[in-house]
Amino acid sequence: MDEPMPYANFPYYSVVDQIYNAEWAIHKLARLELLRDSIRTLWPDGHPTRLIHVVGTGGKGSTCRFLEHGLGLMGKAGSFMSPHLFDYRERISIGGQYVAQADVIWAWEERIKPHCLRLALRQSSHAHTFHEVSILVALALFERHGVDWAAMEASVGGRYDQTRALDVVAVALTNVGADHAHLLGKEQWQRVLDKAGAARPNTPFFTTESDPANLAIIEGVCAETGAPLTVVGDAAVAALAARVGEMEQSRGALIRAGFQKWNAALSLAVIRTLCPLADERELLAALAQAQLQGRLWQVEEGVFTDIAHNAEKMAALLDELAVRFPDAGKIFVVGLSGQRAPLKVFGALGRVAKALIITGASFKGQDPHRVHEEIAGVAGETPTLVIDDPRQALAVARSMRGENDLVMLTGSTYTIEQALNPDPYLRTLNSSFGWRTAVDTTAHGAVQLTLPKPPPLLR
Repeated sequence: MDEPMPYANFPYYSVVDQIYNAEWAIHKLARLELLRDSIRTLWPDGHPTRLIHVVGTGGKGSTCRFLEHGLGLMGKAGSFMSPHLFDYRERISIGGQYVAQADVIWAWEERIKPHCLRLALRQSSHAHTFHEVSILVALALFERHGVDWAAMEASVGGRYDQTRALDVVAVALTNVGADHAHLLGKEQWQRVLDKAGAARPNTPFFTTESDPANLAIIEGVCAETGAPLTVVGDAAVAALAARVGEMEQSRGALIRAGFQKWNAALSLAVIRTLCPLADERELLAALAQAQLQGRLWQVEEGVFTDIAHNAEKMAALLDELAVRFPDAGKIFVVGLSGQRAPLKVFGALGRVAKALIITGASFKGQDPHRVHEEIAGVAGETPTLVIDDPRQALAVARSMRGENDLVMLTGSTYTIEQALNPDPYLRTLNSSFGWRTAVDTTAHGAVQLTLPKPPPLLR
């Protein structure tokens, strides 16, 4: 990315973008106001939990988990994350544990569904979406369990994501990459501008973004917004790594991975500002114990999984595998979903894989045969198979594994879920997410609904 020109005025460009895409932008902003109004209705005196907004391309879930562990020293802490891997309950965590099934039932039946019905009865277009409902469910459970602090992960972007409707005490931006370009803009500066749009007036903003051009935009947005900015750089990460490296708690924990130390350092900076009296050693020990399902997670002997569904996460995963398993043969089972480019995500695998098995993904999954065609030119001599069913693909990979090999199941969250979820009922629900919205079954039969797709930020 080129250095911003001296005349660059990115807050102005954001306004022009909204004007050019007024119908889309006003709809998005109206949804944020609708969610704000629901929060005010359900919690007229304000929600009691102090919230931290976490945005970025990669590392959001890990940062939420670090914040939850660290802030847990100062009171009861929780987090709201997405997507889940196996079970919807994974989206809401309190004290490092997923909420109970009974909690989800209570929150929906007793608190959120009655409100949503009243809202929709007044105006059908005000029916809350899945993501909006999930935020409200999380807030209801945080209140019910007396949660003092909670990290709230954005789904996509920052400026228009539903989590932008929340009143927060801090914002943490991990980094900005190329993911979701079809939603956030094809140019890097557009994506930075969108994520930096999570900034609020007089609310501290923290980032580990290191690219100078990206930082210039973030600084401009924070200055215009009136958000105090803290940049967490190499020195802070090195200092944290030196202190936690010898801690017994860190062995096998989330923080062990090199790239996770950036997320931990970001979380540490947030906590130090919000809780300046926190004991430093206890805080580091808490971060060193953080765990998160699906991040270089060993599911059985010789079989690992990692949610590396974009180019940045895949690069970080390959770096970590090179450090931790330099001599192991690596059999990759991969699937891709959404509009990500297979060559960008999986292009480097041909150089490191002993074998490559391309499989499907249950939700918005890309055709594995087409993925194979797109990466065939970089696979080289690596033996490559295409097996549509993720469970069968993993079984074949297990059968291929030699004594010094490991199997790495990665790529789409939905690939991993279908391969490993032990609950067949949840596998069905997860694989058919949104089917009732796509097909409205009425007394007159099945009516196909045409769902509008938001345009890119700039044409």
